[in-house]
Amino acid sequence: MGVQFGDLIPKTEISLKFLRNKTVAIDAMNVIYQFLSSIRLRDGSPLKNKNGDITSTYNGIFYKTIYMLENGMTPIWVFDGKSHELKEKTKEERRKSREGALDSYMEAKEQNNLEEMQKYAKRANFLDKKTVDNSKKLLELMGIPYVNAPSEGEAQCAELVKANNAFCVISQDYDSILYGAENVVKNITSSNKDIELIELEKTLSGLNISRDQLIDAAILIGTDYNPGGLKGFGPKKAIDTVKKGKMENYISEIENYSEIRKIFDEPNVTTDYDITLKTPKKDELAEFLIEENDFSKDRILPNIEKISNLLGNKKSQKSLEAWF
Repeated sequence: MGVQFGDLIPKTEISLKFLRNKTVAIDAMNVIYQFLSSIRLRDGSPLKNKNGDITSTYNGIFYKTIYMLENGMTPIWVFDGKSHELKEKTKEERRKSREGALDSYMEAKEQNNLEEMQKYAKRANFLDKKTVDNSKKLLELMGIPYVNAPSEGEAQCAELVKANNAFCVISQDYDSILYGAENVVKNITSSNKDIELIELEKTLSGLNISRDQLIDAAILIGTDYNPGGLKGFGPKKAIDTVKKGKMENYISEIENYSEIRKIFDEPNVTTDYDITLKTPKKDELAEFLIEENDFSKDRILPNIEKISNLLGNKKSQKSLEAWF
């Protein structure tokens, strides 16, 4: 969900061409939940293999990665690690919301109400460790780099951008900006929306505040570590409060304020990662998708060749650039 800054954050509409020849850090869990929500059958049920395992995630990762490569991007998928204990309340609220949506889905299913089934199915997205592990396995077989964050994936994505290992973070949330990412791109996984670029410097100058003040405003509104924030604070009031230097008046009312600040100021990230492109393991990739997860052989095999050629071209280009 992330911080709800909404219309206060300036956004620039961009085309896919703008991202050509750029490396992008993907907030994997954020995007994977989008796949779980959107890649579904007519009755709202997700794609599954013969064993009943959900495969919507693998479908999304496979074809979205190819789409990005075709459009000149180099993707790095970043997975969450262990979340901070202060996030437990938010996680519990999300679990209850999904369970409630699942109950509503089952009721709609009993009534054979397809419209309601589709609506609630999109909200009843559960992700288990096996699916996450297999998602990483799929990327490894594809030759695509991924990073295991020690904690929040968005913080690790921001670190990749700050270290000049990526141009932007791909996410639907704003939290990466709070962690110091210079650029965040939204809607790249949604074909019916304009792709939006959010720039940290433009955001700060547009709001006439510092990043420290932006973090304080987010805490007033509510973050994953203090869901709901302070009563009566929306984005506009929060921004106005920090601009007028009145944050000190409210710190005593915010439980764990110093600890939340530290999460954003000193995020738990790693510099131990390998983000080089590899050669796809074509036979193993075909076995994983076709034999283990029942994807169409006629569709998968040509796309495995496509990704192999795309990565080969990218690696050749990098080798050529190294001479100049």
